[in-house]
Amino acid sequence: MTEPDEIYFQSIPWCANVIKEPEFVVMPTISRQYKESTEDALFAETLKTDDTIRACLSLYKRPAPGVTLIDEVRTLLSLGYRLNGYPNLCHGGIVATIMDEAMGTLLTVNKTLEHTTLVTAYLHVTYLKSVATPQSVLVTARFKQIEGRKHFIEATVENGAGIILAKAEALFVSLAKPKARL
Repeated sequence: MTEPDEIYFQSIPWCANVIKEPEFVVMPTISRQYKESTEDALFAETLKTDDTIRACLSLYKRPAPGVTLIDEVRTLLSLGYRLNGYPNLCHGGIVATIMDEAMGTLLTVNKTLEHTTLVTAYLHVTYLKSVATPQSVLVTARFKQIEGRKHFIEATVENGAGIILAKAEALFVSLAKPKARL
């Protein structure tokens, strides 16, 4: 069954082309699902309105045969006016947040990673052009490198014309497992 957010993005020609790419698979955006624990409440509730982020759809890049690591995730988001910092312009903090969230989705989809609790150690954002609202954007997150507990990830935000509006580099680290107490 096709989800409402997928139907929404299928109605936008450039988004439909992203969804149709054969090497990508539509997946649920876990952070948009309500959780009793309040985890992901920012995306599942606060930013899940018609005037903030109306629709959100994630896709992962199908790994090559014999490879378990999913190295790229794409997320389509419909940005509304209640995300504005200036008239018709998305707040820069929201732009950083949607890239951080896409990077987190990349980590979440990789259940094979040996470290399960990863947190953002740093997020360096470069704003290249204004992100207008309302519009739909594509956020792409890719692994750059993995070194033990360190996961280096890059992300971009682009518009329907393929223009990169912002980019980010981040380091996610796995939290040390608590030591057993006697």
